Amino acid sequence: MDAAKNHFELFGLPTSFTVDTNRLAERYRALSTQARADTALATASPAQLDEAYRTLLDPLARARYLLRLHGRELGRGRGNAGLLVEQLELREQLQEVSNRTRTALAVSSVLTDLAEQSAVLAKELRTLFEDPSTDNLELAHDLVHQLEFIALCRRDAEQRRDALQRRG
Repeated sequence: MDAAKNHFELFGLPTSFTVDTNRLAERYRALSTQARADTALATASPAQLDEAYRTLLDPLARARYLLRLHGRELGRGRGNAGLLVEQLELREQLQEVSNRTRTALAVSSVLTDLAEQSAVLAKELRTLFEDPSTDNLELAHDLVHQLEFIALCRRDAEQRRDALQRRG
């Protein structure tokens, strides 16, 4: 890939948390066709295009990437007692799902809660990345950690849902 171009520039998109996924898909198809047709003229290899596309398509990966573009590596988040309590409650809620008689409904409820929390955090990230000040980037860093935890919980809940459907 052209080292001077970041993922957003590669696809001709503004560097923003908000991405026009339709335009991203159109540009991905066009660049993929170009890369296959004439690798000498292509701006990126097919593997690099795939990685850039997946990164920009996924809000969590996109937020991580934006932090890196702003010189922030994703390390440990700042200690947040409220977040820790929330994470413990989510874990307990997932554990309790296994003990309920209406497990499928409980898993569905957990997945809905997690989707709602992700949407709220994504909205906050959008606002923070619009003004990437030092304080906002620090807050965005913490929100990305929260989103990572929610994604982990979502995967656990989806695995439980899938197991239930197989038994079902």
